[in-house]
Amino acid sequence: MRLPVLLRGAAKAAPPAAVVAPTGTSRSSSTSSASCHGTLHAFRTRDITLRVPSKDHLLRVSFCSTRHLLAETIRRHDLLHSTGAHLSFLQLLGTQLTFANLLASAQEGEERVEVRFTAEEATILTEALALGECRCYLRPEYNAQLVEQGLPPFPLRVNRVLYRQERPFSSLVHADLAEVLRPPPDTTHSATTRDGAGESGEVPFSLCTPGMAERVPLEAWRSFFAYNTTIHAYNYLRRSDASVPAVWMHTSVNSRALRDAGLLAANGTDAHTAQRRLQPKGCAGGDTATVAGAEEEEALRRALPLSFGVVVTPLAAGAAVDRRVGHLNRALSEAAALLCAPRVGGGALAASPLLPLLEKCADTHTTCQHVLSLVSGDHDGAYQAAVAARQYSDDPATVAAVVQPIRRALGVEDLVIPLEAEEQVRTGLDFFCRCSKQSILDSLVSAPSSALVSLRDAGGEVHCSFCGRTHCLTDGDWHTLETARPAPSPPS
Repeated sequence: MRLPVLLRGAAKAAPPAAVVAPTGTSRSSSTSSASCHGTLHAFRTRDITLRVPSKDHLLRVSFCSTRHLLAETIRRHDLLHSTGAHLSFLQLLGTQLTFANLLASAQEGEERVEVRFTAEEATILTEALALGECRCYLRPEYNAQLVEQGLPPFPLRVNRVLYRQERPFSSLVHADLAEVLRPPPDTTHSATTRDGAGESGEVPFSLCTPGMAERVPLEAWRSFFAYNTTIHAYNYLRRSDASVPAVWMHTSVNSRALRDAGLLAANGTDAHTAQRRLQPKGCAGGDTATVAGAEEEEALRRALPLSFGVVVTPLAAGAAVDRRVGHLNRALSEAAALLCAPRVGGGALAASPLLPLLEKCADTHTTCQHVLSLVSGDHDGAYQAAVAARQYSDDPATVAAVVQPIRRALGVEDLVIPLEAEEQVRTGLDFFCRCSKQSILDSLVSAPSSALVSLRDAGGEVHCSFCGRTHCLTDGDWHTLETARPAPSPPS
């Protein structure tokens, strides 16, 4: 099922104030001012990860934005074409980028996280470093192939490559939607508390709450499960990290903005890919954005008003805090799944309480502040954290007017997490790949002679799967390679 377009295109930032200048200089002054404003806007909307502890240090709130990463991934790998302009799958890709960077934000320096997730259409491989480097590409494996082999679908593998460890820490989990939605035993008993815990005080794994089936149709849950990483991330953190997190990730793709930019045809297919495939691609850095490529990426960003995620993690906080965070997670998951519900004539289905927040974030670019306010209830702390992270921000009272009705609708108005904004840790994110011609030459030194002959006959072009860059080997490179290779052994 294809997800509905949820949001309007991101509103343009307000133009800079008029500049009064002598005749003959007004145009250059205005251009300079607009350029400065554009630079500031790009800075304020940059992709980031942000970690903010609670004042009692019993909880950590982690936020991530990935609009720019998603746009660049789509452009580099020509994904509007290769996915058949499957916008729901691109939403899944955005949440996968977010999840990988949220995991990496808990590491240090050049420690990295490798995430491999197989979905209905393809497998997404993402690599993210704690210092903010990220790269991503797709592989052709998909769920139906796994099922044919007797394997469960939707496998999520996470490798953590850490300092002072010879091997990566590796975890493989499979989320099961039926298990996630199955009512826990205590939900039918009077001993069940408001936060969903039973007499034992343990937080149930299930996301089911009383009356949920009437509020959110199963079709919405299936779409949310297939084209959003939230449930899979929750399953991973519960099973692999043994934590009780609150998780929410969201990506919106505005099909109208794609059509207006000429990137999407009226019938929903990619509009210009055939023309782009006819354009020659350069070597040795051929991924450098041309003017057309930069314009395409900017158009993609305008068509991706939101791509973000948040995780609230208890840090040995105790059963009481775990229960409250578990309640927040169930409320967020239900509201997020409702975003995927098909719109029925006559308004038979209630709109998700998260819609006003998403619309406000898309219009004002204040996603970081609004999302932190939503999950923490500390509106002043969320404002201070957003300012410290150099993101767009708004008056805390204005944000509270949007967020508080949503928190009441979710039933989490009593959960307040005072944030220690002064201890926030911000990291800027960039699509970055360390592939180089030298690393290729180093790897070819030990390659079989037959492989080298085939490569040279094919034109000597080496394509990086992760970033889409094409490296062309010159005559000088071949000479260097032949010199570095060991001499062939004499026949016996």
